[in-house]
Amino acid sequence: MADRQSDRTPDEQDLPCDRDDLHDPEPTQAVAFDPFAEDEEDETAGETANENSTDDDWLSWYDHGDIDQVTEHARPKEPEKAEESAPAEEPQATQAVAFDPFADDEDGEDEGEATSADADDAGGPQATEAVAFDPFADEDDEEITDSTHVPELDEADLYGSAGEYAGLLKDLGELRAGQVQRAQAAHAEKEANERAQQEALARAQASTSERARRQALDTFRELRGVKRATRTVADGMVELPWVAPVEPNEAIKDPTNAIVNKKIPAPQLQQGDVVAGQYRILGVIAHGGMGWLYLAQDDFVAGRHVVLKGMQSEKSEDEAAAAAAEREFLADITHPGIVKIFNFIDDPRVDGGFIVMEFVGGPSLRERKNEQETHLLPIEQAIAYILEVLPALGYLHSRGVVYNDLKPDNIIVTEDQVKLIDLGAVSGIGAYGFIYGTKGYQAPEVAREGPSIASDIYTVGRTLAALILELPKEGGAYSHTLPTPSDSPTLRRYISLYRLLARCCNPDPRQRFRSVEELEGQLLGVLREIIALRDGINHPAQHSLFSPQRTTFGTKHLVFRTDQLIDGIDRTVEITPSEVVSALPTPLIDRSDVGAGLLSGTSYAEPQETLEALRQAFKATEYAHSAEIPFAVARAMLDLGLTTQAQHWLSQLDGPLRSDWRYHWYQGLTELIHGDFASAQRDFSAVLDIVPGEAAPKLALAAVDELLLQQSGLQQQKLIDDTLARHLSSIRTDLGELPNSYFRSQEKAGVISPKWSHVTDHPATLRLNAMRLYALVWAANPTTVSSAFGLARQLMYEGEVEMAVAALDKVPQQSRHHRMAKLTSILYLVSDALTESRIRRAARRLEEIPTNEPRLLQIKVAVLRAGLTFLRDSGASAATAKTQLFEYDFTIKDLRRGLAITLREQARRAPFARHRYALVDTANKVRPATWF
Repeated sequence: MADRQSDRTPDEQDLPCDRDDLHDPEPTQAVAFDPFAEDEEDETAGETANENSTDDDWLSWYDHGDIDQVTEHARPKEPEKAEESAPAEEPQATQAVAFDPFADDEDGEDEGEATSADADDAGGPQATEAVAFDPFADEDDEEITDSTHVPELDEADLYGSAGEYAGLLKDLGELRAGQVQRAQAAHAEKEANERAQQEALARAQASTSERARRQALDTFRELRGVKRATRTVADGMVELPWVAPVEPNEAIKDPTNAIVNKKIPAPQLQQGDVVAGQYRILGVIAHGGMGWLYLAQDDFVAGRHVVLKGMQSEKSEDEAAAAAAEREFLADITHPGIVKIFNFIDDPRVDGGFIVMEFVGGPSLRERKNEQETHLLPIEQAIAYILEVLPALGYLHSRGVVYNDLKPDNIIVTEDQVKLIDLGAVSGIGAYGFIYGTKGYQAPEVAREGPSIASDIYTVGRTLAALILELPKEGGAYSHTLPTPSDSPTLRRYISLYRLLARCCNPDPRQRFRSVEELEGQLLGVLREIIALRDGINHPAQHSLFSPQRTTFGTKHLVFRTDQLIDGIDRTVEITPSEVVSALPTPLIDRSDVGAGLLSGTSYAEPQETLEALRQAFKATEYAHSAEIPFAVARAMLDLGLTTQAQHWLSQLDGPLRSDWRYHWYQGLTELIHGDFASAQRDFSAVLDIVPGEAAPKLALAAVDELLLQQSGLQQQKLIDDTLARHLSSIRTDLGELPNSYFRSQEKAGVISPKWSHVTDHPATLRLNAMRLYALVWAANPTTVSSAFGLARQLMYEGEVEMAVAALDKVPQQSRHHRMAKLTSILYLVSDALTESRIRRAARRLEEIPTNEPRLLQIKVAVLRAGLTFLRDSGASAATAKTQLFEYDFTIKDLRRGLAITLREQARRAPFARHRYALVDTANKVRPATWF
């Protein structure tokens, strides 16, 4: 440092300030902002510059080479100007000027005047200066001062020389003096009034900022209660209604009823009490497991409203240490969906002290539920609220703690979000001691095994059930059982919701969802299904665990059977296991798995190449904990047709892989190919229990049930009553419209199991499940046309022709299967219970199909034959209506002629001569007898 100082020139060392001071920032300053003021004052500038600076002075600075760093304070000054130049030693701070959006600009600014102040600031940054703005002052009058000097005269000399006019002049002088005094007094009074006005104006200007802030705050609070648009959540599937905020004073409740009726001890704190010298009690707002919750004002933070909740008192050193640790992790919880914790305080009146929490102004979900006429929330709203809560629970679980006490009372709905309140029951995962919860919501194993993520999942299921169902009660609290679909129209209508609640509330914690993220994905799938069934609106399956259906099964069998007219080969209309396996969706790769990157690179590889890559992966330790890689081996084996080897590979998997839904999926595929339909049914049912929001296991189960009926030879028989068949289709009605008594009678008959299990061999139950699952998949996934054809087949076997046709009519026109669906519907109309109306409708549908359709003639033969059969069976020679069927009259004679012509046209297209001759012979047999 000394060397650097010695290198400086003498002139540089004599600078009046340190260079570092040139860069010290000054704080930004503000002046009053008066939005109502008018600018009526002129501003003048121009302080006298230092006129003693000479050219030699400037040259001396130039010689030192520091002209770029020169500031005004470093220039030579006159001794008497030192005080004036001192403020220039530091760079000036940025200052704010008053901004008045309503004021008119009336100030005149003189231009072109160079002032000495400008010259002084030329070497440093110019500062923005604030101008005085008086919105109320009038322009001051200019004061004129008389500088004329009048010599004073002696009064005797003045009036004595006037002679006889002396007395008169004296009187005039005295009168004049009195007038002057009065004028001076008036002037003094005027000046006093003006000073008073200026002081009042100064006070007004001083309070302008306060008035503006107060006005802005009042506006903010006023608009807080203004109704705004609904809020879209759940991937755009649900619009939550706007909820008006609850004012703090409205949340205060009278504890008298609770004290008298429920025998609850009176609050220990009363209105007006001050806790910790900071929190002024306003009243009680609720009573919980830890006592009363108090609403208070924070006197240290602008009267902010807070909530005081009691904490567990510690009785030993271990409990005190546990309480201290609990306070530490509670204070570290920061999530927008969780109420904020401000403080922990002690009070001699309450053991354990208080948690000071944010006051959340809004109704609880219990209050929202009780506002409804049915005292139940709409299902889509309840699911949406739960979906809003899950991220907060996931945050707690990621931090190693569980919430423990989720219930509708602890979920508050605000204008823009849903918040968890009451963190008094939060504890570490696996913690011991007092674990707080609410009977009817808390998992039964908590007392034995302690809190866990699974126990929180249980409370989620119970909370959702309490919002949408009438749960049974025991001893004034909810029992741990769920109503079955036979007892609840809601669960019958939305059977996937029942599966989801059943898994959440499974008595075995190992059978529940493993994380809230897993639950969230399935809950979104269930919500998609509910909206599709109720409103007919389909949303994309953004969170599905399966790919789309790879191909179709059972879509062409009935139409292809008419090819017998061309080649004479008889065909079946039954589905086969191989086509089902080829069409079913495949599980998607879990991106969180350590082997996901490796498997993504084999997506388009041949199965043999994939197996080689997987063999190398098993040699690497980094993939030792991958679940995807073992299942990818089974998939590659199935793609190669190595079904037996795939089944053996799956049998060697153990541990957690055995409980994975993918294990049951691939096991079900191998059993399906081998024809073990009963075992496949059990495995696909296990998949559906684990992932109830997915369509793939539903489609697989429906196909397996249909295969079981085919295997038993009962596929084409009517197995259930008409009422149940019509309601199962979910096309015009649903199961929720039937009374509970009907399903209890079906349970007694063995058609329905008590928990609506999918594992059965009862023929009527197989038909019921197949029809319901096909309908469910088709309603929620309009691209899965295999389910539409499957539903239509089951309805046809039950004699519901019109409903079968209606199911096929829902195949979108842009689908490549639309024409096949239309041809199939034509054959359905002329297959069973023939009527003139159905035959004519079938003919009109066929006329809408382009003439280049390869199977047009053979379908036309089926329609003409049905018309001829109808007339013969009814004993009539002609139809009631005179309208033609195609280009022929609807009479026996003309239909026989039309059928013969069509058969001859079909014979020309027959590939084999023998079959061509057979068609011509048939045409000759049906042709009416004529002379020519």
